[in-house]
Amino acid sequence: MKKLITVVLLLTTISLKNVYAQQPLKVLSYNILEGMVTDTTKGKQVFVNWIKELDPDILALQECNGFTQQSLEALAATWGHPYAVIVKENGYPTGLTSKYPIAGIRKINENMTHGFIMAKIKDYNIVVLHLNPHRYKKRRQEIAAIMDNIALEANKRNWILMGDFNSNTPQEQYRLDTVHILERNLAAVKKNPLIENMVNGRFIDYNTQQQVLDAGFIDAPFEYARAEKSRGGTDTIRSNSRIDYIYLSKNLEKKILRCHFIYDDFTAKYSDHRPIYLEIKK
Repeated sequence: MKKLITVVLLLTTISLKNVYAQQPLKVLSYNILEGMVTDTTKGKQVFVNWIKELDPDILALQECNGFTQQSLEALAATWGHPYAVIVKENGYPTGLTSKYPIAGIRKINENMTHGFIMAKIKDYNIVVLHLNPHRYKKRRQEIAAIMDNIALEANKRNWILMGDFNSNTPQEQYRLDTVHILERNLAAVKKNPLIENMVNGRFIDYNTQQQVLDAGFIDAPFEYARAEKSRGGTDTIRSNSRIDYIYLSKNLEKKILRCHFIYDDFTAKYSDHRPIYLEIKK
């Protein structure tokens, strides 16, 4: 009888391990608009409940305005993430929360507008960024610095690079409403002459994103949308001028299970950005 119980327990343990191994890694990247300022409930309860429904393993945040390391840890705990890190405690900081320990943390703020985080979670190398929103030359410098930091790492596999790039990808030139983008930026310059988002005041800056592509990274939402369309599905990106991205190292391309922007009642109201959701095979 004892042997039978032992065998049953062993089989149950193996079965649970197999189920766990089959669960995808769920990643969410979201610019939450000045610290989720639009959620005025105590403890950001609307935001927390929305995160709980998605239940991401890793959450990358931009515009963690007003948060400290302590307050971000406290909020992350309410959606089931016991680990959190914020790049700084002033301005428009980036943040990272996780179900799993965050190791090898590097907070880089020097010569960066909003700073970026480099860290390791399980077997994945994570970068959370938010590039300069007003000057394309500064964005190019910032992404070059980020790519240089990545290049210094010995491990070239399992990279997830995500956040608000404040720029457009050359892979989507075919879909961009270039007239609208130009008009929008010209209007911004009239309000603030220091804004310089268009190259020579006339052209969309593709160089920022091209640097990432040249380094061998793949645009996860773009590749997933292209695969869906090839299977007869619908457009999973929808936006004709997106500035939020999740890039992956090439070895993760075949592991993408899904990657798309989230369009629901919450995201329509609580931020001026749409979050990106990614699932990859572990």
